[in-house]
Amino acid sequence: MKMERDSLTPLYSQLAALLRRQIETGDFEPGRAIPAESELVRRYQVSRVTVRKALDVLVDEGLIVRQQGKGTFVRPSLLEESLTSLQGFAELMVSTHPEQVMEAPVFEFIPAPEAVAAALALDADAYVLHIERRHILEGVPIAYATIFLPANLGRALTVDDVCTTPIYTLIKERAGLSIKRAAQTIRAVSANEEMAAVLDVPPGAPLLSVHRTTYSTEETPVETIKLLYRGDRHELALELYRNASENLLRPIKNIVAIME
Repeated sequence: MKMERDSLTPLYSQLAALLRRQIETGDFEPGRAIPAESELVRRYQVSRVTVRKALDVLVDEGLIVRQQGKGTFVRPSLLEESLTSLQGFAELMVSTHPEQVMEAPVFEFIPAPEAVAAALALDADAYVLHIERRHILEGVPIAYATIFLPANLGRALTVDDVCTTPIYTLIKERAGLSIKRAAQTIRAVSANEEMAAVLDVPPGAPLLSVHRTTYSTEETPVETIKLLYRGDRHELALELYRNASENLLRPIKNIVAIME
């Protein structure tokens, strides 16, 4: 497609429309790099300023993302997680993206940090299994979990287990415990240098931070976890009713914040 140079529509708008169409028709797939600015200048015989303004339009529309030092990419499809049912992130990924990879660079028994002991209702001198797990989809890290389990549950698990199987499934299979409920908080944070490197995002990039403590049907805390999601890959979904009595979410007051 050539630019209509006599048109009243600015060239940058024409170029943005052309690229938008290629994204919508799948010519440029989610996660794929679009041609470099220099290539777009050559291909469409427009100025670099025109190209940049066209790309700015698509960035503002949420169709593409710029990654410093790497290029411009079609925004990957978002991972949608419902807030109206209790499901672990690993469970969600196993059911929707079984090709995901889970890594566990940390798997160790340690004395329970004070806040973790409080969250899991443990004695001050108790030990816990400390797991850190990174979720990778299509070669891109999308989430990082810091997990604590009471030692009596943790002893039944191996590194291979937590790299292949959701924690909730392991709790059920290895300990015979059923999950009843969880207390959870969600907030936006910025990636520090450590998490930026782990999740392959720039320092300061937006992350979604989720703290959750999960209880068995016996009302015993069985897991406390902090999840950090890439803000450009994750969204939370919830249906709300005007009549508050019809909403499923319940206010909670017993959250213990951990790992700030």
